[in-house]
Amino acid sequence: MARSVSRRKQKLIATAQVFRSLIVEASVDDVGKFYEPQPHRTFAWYIVMLSNGLEGIVRPRRPNLSARRTETPRDSARQIVAAIRLLFSHDQLAGNSELVAEVLREITPTRLAYERLSYYLVTELQATLRSALKAEGTTRRSAEGTFGRRRPPRKRSELPDPTLPAWAPVNRMSPKKVQIPCRIDPQLKALIEEESGKLGISQSRWLEEAIAEKLQRQGHAVELPKPDKPRNKKPERARRVQRAKYPVPYKSPDAHDNRADYSTSTRMGPTLAAEIDRARGKQDRSTWLNQAITSFLNEKGELPEPSGTREVQSEPFAVRFDRDFFPLVEAAAKKSGQNRSEWYRRVARWYLDK
Repeated sequence: MARSVSRRKQKLIATAQVFRSLIVEASVDDVGKFYEPQPHRTFAWYIVMLSNGLEGIVRPRRPNLSARRTETPRDSARQIVAAIRLLFSHDQLAGNSELVAEVLREITPTRLAYERLSYYLVTELQATLRSALKAEGTTRRSAEGTFGRRRPPRKRSELPDPTLPAWAPVNRMSPKKVQIPCRIDPQLKALIEEESGKLGISQSRWLEEAIAEKLQRQGHAVELPKPDKPRNKKPERARRVQRAKYPVPYKSPDAHDNRADYSTSTRMGPTLAAEIDRARGKQDRSTWLNQAITSFLNEKGELPEPSGTREVQSEPFAVRFDRDFFPLVEAAAKKSGQNRSEWYRRVARWYLDK
């Protein structure tokens, strides 16, 4: 019995291989019977065109067969769907419905066998289409930024047992995936780790795709949704190198004398403060003013004349300088003959007019 089943499977695979080889031969002789590859022509689109076209050509009717006699044409249809998938994905060939119907007539001995195979082929194509559309729909939702979205919390009345907490085993929501224990050779484990790293996916996702590809080659309507896009990680700011010792060892590291930066403050008029706020964008005021002073010192700029309008300096600005950089700022302000606050204001005006 096992030998006969194996022979029947080999015969079905051979039929699918003949189907694929005839399609490839037709691509050399008659290119007009194939759809031109386009970005919007996905596998789901092609299955829709193919199944609709076959229904119009064959007009398939459900054959009056017993369950046992149905196995052969249905399994043959699954193998042909697997061949169609390989032709589309690997060979980049999408034959139209007239070509597929012509090849089906060639590989079936009788008209009755052709009608039966066509009926089950359309059925398997529709099942494949549902799976492909479901996968594309999940991909579309993930592209809209649903990565990491949690399930909405349930009301206590919706729990299976409201008398118990939500984290009780009876009230836990069923998982979307199941876990399969698997033991593999260490060499295979190393290869899987290497290949998944090249693709930038997890080892679990790599195994899932390998299993789905194996099932697809056997004719099963299996489609995996594309993995969600990971969140863009913001680059971390470079941290200062830890100091070997503190200036004042007997004080706390958080003491003012031991901090790596020097904190001070100044005041500016409302007009100048509003111009700075518009120019700094997403930067904070301290970072923008540090950038302005660094640019002024590097370019050896000249301070502009004081503003003609007199305003009350009512806007406070907190500024933090690197402790090694602050003496340069203090020396430049002293050399200009201005106090530090006035020097800050003129440097800010110079940077705005730059």
